[in-house]
Amino acid sequence: MNTHNYYAFYGSLRRGMRLYNQFAGSLNYQFSAWLNGYELYSLGNYPYAVKSPNQKSKILVEVFTISDVEVEREIQEIEKGAGYFLEQFEFGKKTLNIFLYEEPVANNLRVVSGDWVSFFRQ
Repeated sequence: MNTHNYYAFYGSLRRGMRLYNQFAGSLNYQFSAWLNGYELYSLGNYPYAVKSPNQKSKILVEVFTISDVEVEREIQEIEKGAGYFLEQFEFGKKTLNIFLYEEPVANNLRVVSGDWVSFFRQ
């Protein structure tokens, strides 16, 4: 088990959401945090995040470790297959992985609150 691979999930892999429920047995919740410098957009049933020049823009993430390397690989394949790329960044004393889009897609609704779960459940 590689406990050094921390993932910041903001959408369907957050607790209680569809992909989380699919992989819950291998996802180990660590903590929640707001990340500044990101914007969240809706693709309907799931979101995507992009980097923002506005440091006041923020998204809510749940940070997990993944205890099964096959599940980790499967999640990476799902995310990359949906057009995301994986980026690493420093947060506190941890290196986190996050799946992002390069830029906003025309006509996608911005999730101003930055909290996908609250937005999706409305």
